[in-house]
Amino acid sequence: MKRISRILTIVCLIAALAAGTALAADKKFEISLDKNRMALGEKAQLGISFYGTQTMPAPDITNIDGLDVRYVGPSTMMTVLNGQISTSVTHLYSIQPLKVGKFQIGPFAFKYKGDSYTSNMSFLEVAEERTAMPALQPAAIRGTAEQLNLGDRIFLLLSVDKTVAFVNELIPVTVKLYVNKLNVSDIQLPTFEQESFSKVEFREPKQYRERLNGLLYEVLEFRTSIFGTKVGDYRLGPAKIKCNVMVPKALPRNTMADDFFNDPYRGPGADDFFARYERYPMELKSKDVQLGIQPVPAAGRPKDYSGAVGDYQFIYSANPTKLKVGDPVTLKMDINGKGNFNTVLMPQLDTTTGFKIYEPQVKTEENRKSFTQVLIPETDSVTQVPRAVFSYFDPDTRQFKTIDQGPIAIKVEKGKEEAPSQVIGPAPGPALRGQKGEDLGKDIIFIKDSPGPWRKKGKVFYKSPLFAGLFILPLFLLIAFYAYQGRQNRIRSDSVYAGRLIAFKAARRELKGLKHKLKRGDAKAFYEAVFMTLQDYLGYKLSIPSHGITCDVAETVLTARDVDGNTVRKVRNLFMVCDEARFAFMQPDGYKMRDDLKELREVIGYLERRKI
Repeated sequence: MKRISRILTIVCLIAALAAGTALAADKKFEISLDKNRMALGEKAQLGISFYGTQTMPAPDITNIDGLDVRYVGPSTMMTVLNGQISTSVTHLYSIQPLKVGKFQIGPFAFKYKGDSYTSNMSFLEVAEERTAMPALQPAAIRGTAEQLNLGDRIFLLLSVDKTVAFVNELIPVTVKLYVNKLNVSDIQLPTFEQESFSKVEFREPKQYRERLNGLLYEVLEFRTSIFGTKVGDYRLGPAKIKCNVMVPKALPRNTMADDFFNDPYRGPGADDFFARYERYPMELKSKDVQLGIQPVPAAGRPKDYSGAVGDYQFIYSANPTKLKVGDPVTLKMDINGKGNFNTVLMPQLDTTTGFKIYEPQVKTEENRKSFTQVLIPETDSVTQVPRAVFSYFDPDTRQFKTIDQGPIAIKVEKGKEEAPSQVIGPAPGPALRGQKGEDLGKDIIFIKDSPGPWRKKGKVFYKSPLFAGLFILPLFLLIAFYAYQGRQNRIRSDSVYAGRLIAFKAARRELKGLKHKLKRGDAKAFYEAVFMTLQDYLGYKLSIPSHGITCDVAETVLTARDVDGNTVRKVRNLFMVCDEARFAFMQPDGYKMRDDLKELREVIGYLERRKI
């Protein structure tokens, strides 16, 4: 039996190693250009694709000599080929040549989570003027595909779990892609109109088979959750998915449709398949759905209610409970359950008298949000940490609920006694001899008079430093002029450098405007301005289109450029608090707004010093 168990163990280890090797092999890394010849002044698009995964960060390849390379953003795709689904992520870069010549792009080396990846290489030829390129003829392919009746072979369905919801209540949304005996590539994530709703972020799809109207379909199911931010009746959708349907090449018209609807893949491998088929671009659309958004009731609303909607549990703890004056005590507040965690704010503390308070740390996970608050007792008369109160609205029961936790008893001891400070001064004069020794030197500031600058009598002007400075001044002006000209030339030729300058100037101007919005106390307008300032600054600083910058994009790009983790967390927190203030039912106070403005200044200051 022991021998058999050992053999089984060895077989399992070999199988695990083989599986790991196969998994690493599935994650391919390659680059591609949308054009290999171009003229000066044109732009090309470079795609860096990772197959078998959708979590690879964007590599930093912006230092190709002679080319201006800027990151555009990621594009995640899926492919259905013979009933099998594969995933990939492609990071897109915009390339603009700075001079004429032939450029080699790649191979690039990349490491991620202990695995090493090396790409292929590609070449780009840049000429002074555009050369005549042979015209492509996609019309023949398009016309052939349009003759095929694909209505019941591939289509999209959009559905919601509830058609009536409260403001800030999560609404599960499902988008299903049905495919019957077709090969589909480059399937992008669904999109749909979302005015007055939160941003949509779809998760990895589920794959299964479903029989519908007598036909067996391969189904890709995309799920997400949204919440309404305004009261009213809305139409959600239609959902849209872009993909490519594989169309046979150069087949007779009378046999094209029959061969297309039969099993098209009978060759020895995928390379043979793609050699025989063309990609036909399609945009699938679903029907829209009706949604009604109701206001949260005003009756029975607690005073501390900040907009949380869902069903939650609240866990409260303090550590340590025995400490000295000046030592920190950490309050941990965990909100668990199901609901819209974007609208969950830190529970309110009853009173913080006797404590010094620090800015809380916030961490959001799936179905959980944690708040860490540090308090420092300033006196040994403190006997407990304050009570914490969290209120939320439960849409299922249509009632407000309040959870009280604490107070938690603590024991605070006096710290070490320090010797009182002494003021040391000169020996007391006759007028002070009659006073007690312990009063001498108390509240006395001794002043040492200075005669001021000495000037030699009869000093002449031509021997003065000012006269010498008049001769040196033209030299300094000439150096300053050349420095200014060099800076202007660099701004015109180096778009990245120019973007950094614009980022700093724009941020400084916007920070002044934020001061005025802070004084007015309009939280929504303030955080709208903070969001736009952060987007514009990062766009110029990182050479990325500002309107495409989200919390996740900023975090990915900053992490790839080795930005300090604390600064990356501050950027994420600023995006989150802006979303909460703009979309959630909350009214941050002036202290919170001032702290967030300070954090924004710290982020911009760090990135300016870091010179990424």
